[in-house]
Amino acid sequence: MSERRAGELRRNDFFLSRVYGKYLAASVLSMLATSVSGMIDTVLSGQFLGEDGLAAMSLAGSVGLVYFTVGAVIGMGGSIAGNLAIGRADYKRYRELFTLTVLAMAAASLVMTALGLAFLDELVAALGGEGRVGEYTRDYLYWYILGGACTLFIYVPINFCKMDGLPRAASFLFILSSGLNVAFTWLFMSPVCGLGIAGAAVGTQLSMGISVLIGALILAKRAKNTRFISLRGVKIWRSLGEILLSGSPNGCNNLFNALKLMLINSLILGLGQQACLASFSLIKSVSDLVTGVVNGVAGALMPIVGVYFGERDWGSIHGVCRRAARTGGIITAAFALGAALLSGALCSLFNITEPAAAEAARRGLACLAASFVFGFANLMCVGYFNTVHRPMLSNLILGLRTLVCLAPCALILSRALGIDGVWLALIAADALTSLVLLAAVCAIRRGNRGLDALLLDRALLPEREISFSVENTVDAVVFASEKISGFCEDAGLDARRAMRVSLALEEMLSVILQYCLHGGRRSYVDIRIFAAEGDVYLRFRWAGRIFDPLRWYEDNRSDPEMAESTLGVKLIAGQAKDISFRETFGTNNLLVRF
Repeated sequence: MSERRAGELRRNDFFLSRVYGKYLAASVLSMLATSVSGMIDTVLSGQFLGEDGLAAMSLAGSVGLVYFTVGAVIGMGGSIAGNLAIGRADYKRYRELFTLTVLAMAAASLVMTALGLAFLDELVAALGGEGRVGEYTRDYLYWYILGGACTLFIYVPINFCKMDGLPRAASFLFILSSGLNVAFTWLFMSPVCGLGIAGAAVGTQLSMGISVLIGALILAKRAKNTRFISLRGVKIWRSLGEILLSGSPNGCNNLFNALKLMLINSLILGLGQQACLASFSLIKSVSDLVTGVVNGVAGALMPIVGVYFGERDWGSIHGVCRRAARTGGIITAAFALGAALLSGALCSLFNITEPAAAEAARRGLACLAASFVFGFANLMCVGYFNTVHRPMLSNLILGLRTLVCLAPCALILSRALGIDGVWLALIAADALTSLVLLAAVCAIRRGNRGLDALLLDRALLPEREISFSVENTVDAVVFASEKISGFCEDAGLDARRAMRVSLALEEMLSVILQYCLHGGRRSYVDIRIFAAEGDVYLRFRWAGRIFDPLRWYEDNRSDPEMAESTLGVKLIAGQAKDISFRETFGTNNLLVRF
């Protein structure tokens, strides 16, 4: 349990656990659904078309990653930049970024479709597709590129649903698109339709398109802040640069993975081990699955860290990062170890029957599992550093683990050990990346002694602050109100303002408990009180149903029967310089300033 003390006031992890748990389940399930969907596409290609189908999917996979790159840069970049605007309570800026994201995605869709279809034959040749494998690759890519706009646009509703406090809606869209993809792919590839490998591409894009339409309806009906707005007066190129910079680590991840895929495919062909393309197709699918789990853990972290970063609440960032590391580490280890132990069953599932290819796949899966000892920390840091405005560190990690460290390791080890050297390079690349990252963080901290272990600048913290949690009981509320006097004295507040802070704490908590957190179920309200620029701020956060004490006061102030109940809020409203309420990541957020 994370604690900070003032007298006997303590902070616990109840609120952070509830919020992170809410996002974690939705995020991991979403990424799992997508990864499993991609894996099943590959499985079906193997079942219907054999090892040539698996080889074609391996070659075509790099083009899919290019689409994921563009979608992530624009879609995730826009949502991350918008999330930071929400942390500053700048909702107009959030809507501008959303509008620009949609327009940029439309432009990217037109350009990529035109170029992809115009240079399709050259693309297949560059990927190394020959003979039947080349024919399968061309058929797949033609239909994939034709509907590529659907893959790009899915990034808009999924990411902006998360930022607007609708993580379950984002999860639903992921699961919906994945489920439809599996169903459509089986239907179109089966003898019922007989489209062959083209059916896999048609099924993928059709499922994405349906999900995009449903996602647009969800944003229109349920999102509170995500709306189109005029861009008149907006510095378009500067705003677009902000979006691209915020999304660059996510985009670089997909781009570097595309290059990684091409590199390993070429090494396997160079070793004369074409049968092992099917083995690598299996290993890539499992890698995508485990990476999806890690990205789901990191994805749940990003919107929460983004809001806290905008509020300069370093303590909450440390708390939620510790929880993510513990929970995510356990989940990732379970998936990686399970894949290694079930290698034989996976080979049968993917229809890998040649003994040499099956044995190569088993050894490759063992190396993949071992690589995530380092890979988990690397991938978690990618999402974190991107959110706290250090995208160059994120890009450094991605470049090292997927290309800069991997390429020389794979080249050297493959020459010495053959195909096993390619698999061992996965471990070496992640281990070297972790070492370089550790050295980079230490160098940055030496250059700025005010940075903490997470590279958060202590100089940006308020002059005085305290964070603690209050249980939803009357005794706990009274106790907190009495004990806060010690903080007020340390902060140099005069008796009058100290009394106002104590009154505001007690009255607001009493109203929250009476009208929102009642019913006997244990819950907590997180309190953060800080002094900055001559003012004192009280921030209340709590889970549960959305309840705005200010609106409640306005709705009941003229009711004679509610006069006594509204008196406390009335006094605070009259004394405070400002009171604001907003919903952040689906929870209540009340700020009082004296």
